[in-house]
Amino acid sequence: MVKIKFSEKYEKMPYPLPSRAILLEVIKVKSEELHQRFVEYDTIYFDKKENNWAYYKLPKGEVLILLLKTEDDLWTTIRRFTQRKYDYYMKLRGEEFIIEIKEQEYKTKK
Repeated sequence: MVKIKFSEKYEKMPYPLPSRAILLEVIKVKSEELHQRFVEYDTIYFDKKENNWAYYKLPKGEVLILLLKTEDDLWTTIRRFTQRKYDYYMKLRGEEFIIEIKEQEYKTKK
């Protein structure tokens, strides 16, 4: 099964974090066109090194918004755009992904 990887546990993620999600849609948009509140919602995480909340810095230009569905939640993740990534995710719409976080110390439900 395909994995979707995250560098951090983001506040937007359902809790407890399920082990799988379905990719419902892929949307290509310019990061400059995204509303600031949406960017804040999507990028906030708790930085353990700094012991404070932080925001992942989005790249300028085109990005991909992935719409994910877990058992009880709809949520998004913004990814850097490349044509290869766009084509890859577009082919996987409707498929189930394993959610993987770099530091897997967070609770997940099966």
